[in-house]
Amino acid sequence: MEFAGYRSTGPRMRARRRAELGRRLTRRLSLVAKMPAAILSRAHPPEPRPVEITAIAPDKTQLTLPAVSPGPVSSVVAPILLKYRVCRPRLLLAGSRAEVDPAADVALLHGEVLLIEDSARQLNPIGDTDRRYRATEKLLHAEEEYRETLCSAKELYARPLARSYPEFHDVIFKPLDDLARVSADLCFRIQGTFENWDAGTFKPSELFPPSFWESYWEYLEKYAEARRTLDQLRASEDPLLHFLRLRQAAARHSPSSLLLLPVSPFVIRL
Repeated sequence: MEFAGYRSTGPRMRARRRAELGRRLTRRLSLVAKMPAAILSRAHPPEPRPVEITAIAPDKTQLTLPAVSPGPVSSVVAPILLKYRVCRPRLLLAGSRAEVDPAADVALLHGEVLLIEDSARQLNPIGDTDRRYRATEKLLHAEEEYRETLCSAKELYARPLARSYPEFHDVIFKPLDDLARVSADLCFRIQGTFENWDAGTFKPSELFPPSFWESYWEYLEKYAEARRTLDQLRASEDPLLHFLRLRQAAARHSPSSLLLLPVSPFVIRL
């Protein structure tokens, strides 16, 4: 029975309200459960702890850099870059020469030696008046860095994988090793062109024979198989992924991003 300004709250109404309250609480708890770990970690940040990083400066001097974790690698190397007036910094792991992620936490460099290099190159004065020479020179520098990145996959991931997970070694990393050799051949051809430079007869197309393009078409087929393999490992939460994450640590490139590197940035690089 209802009166003006008043609604009866019988047993059925009270049960309905309890059910609605239960649904609201369930929705809130599900939102908390789905909350990103980064947000939760801000609510309970880890205790700062001191870390020492072993580094090699641009002049090959060995350094011990004090740091505090959590904290990015970039904040630790910034004074070194300023001191040595580094124009184009490149941070690498000494063992594999894998590129380091500047945003990685300093603690991930534990047990590693950090190389701090200036990748700025001195350009040949010939290029000041010969635009084709300068463009080819820049291509060589970019290709050398690209080849080094491909080669780093072998030391950082492929060799340990061959020992622990040989069944996945060839599928995931051999295609990158094959392209590293193709890239090395391209660098060799460019260097040979510079040794006998003739602006009048130089043809850029001669740097890229049919075998070069065939290698990349073959890579596309192998890339699809490698990505399928990684996707299957991810779907099954295979322990191999944890092994690869441990190997990556502070490195910039994961196996997935390394596999993607020849597929899209290569076109831009040319």
